[in-house]
Amino acid sequence: MEFTYYDQTVDLLPEKYLELWKPRVVFSVSGGLDSAALLWLLCTYFPDIEKHIFTGDVVRNPADACCAEDVVDYIKKQIPNHNIKSHDFVVFDDMDPEILEEVKLLVEQDPEKYKKIYPYIERDKERKEQGRLPHKYTDEEMFLGKIAKPLLLRRNMISIMEKHNCPIYLSGITMNPPNDEMKRLGFYNISEKKRNEDFHDDKLKVAIHERGGIAYQPFCRVNKLFVKGVFEAHGILEEIFPLTGSCTGGANATKLWTEPCTKCFWCQEKHWAFGKY
Repeated sequence: MEFTYYDQTVDLLPEKYLELWKPRVVFSVSGGLDSAALLWLLCTYFPDIEKHIFTGDVVRNPADACCAEDVVDYIKKQIPNHNIKSHDFVVFDDMDPEILEEVKLLVEQDPEKYKKIYPYIERDKERKEQGRLPHKYTDEEMFLGKIAKPLLLRRNMISIMEKHNCPIYLSGITMNPPNDEMKRLGFYNISEKKRNEDFHDDKLKVAIHERGGIAYQPFCRVNKLFVKGVFEAHGILEEIFPLTGSCTGGANATKLWTEPCTKCFWCQEKHWAFGKY
């Protein structure tokens, strides 16, 4: 079934693959707008498919899991035949010293591979020049944490798939805004390059993991304007927007996660598409 918003089209669950998705899927709901839009479409147009929701509860950003719970509860109330069967929360710490050490070894084996995909941002020097105190984590630790998060999410996702005997995993990750727009607005340098418009990798959309399951990201070649279009077309933008959150700012920058930092990539991407944080 095809959906088109802001001149971008997604064939959500292609007919030739539809039988693979039945009777159930594991679906990642992060608390952000992208996964909320995908869950809305799945519940509205594919009620026959059982949905087992997975949320990674990140220790450093506790508000995300709360947003995910709010989004799921809202969609359940709006779509009575949603067929959401479960919602699992898995707590993890992507800055745990053990996982950072593991990731460090991976990077040492192929540094160009990881630096091509994940931005290495030098903040320590800037903070020192400005006379500010050092950040809690070093630049290297922050870089390694960017790699650790999807690694841990993937491991947790596989465990949830096994728990529900489900070989299919869906997530709502989208493409970044156009490169020219990110450069114009000054946040290109902090973008995750594998989500950029000029990064082509078929594995972004469909990937087979080592245990035989399938990870599917139907939104990977459309940006957040498509997501905005989903909410506008169904008349729920003003209701669902305040329930979501995607800011990665720390406790100080977000006043204990009560407001967006407005500086991180996710805040700036959201503002580009929606005009607000």
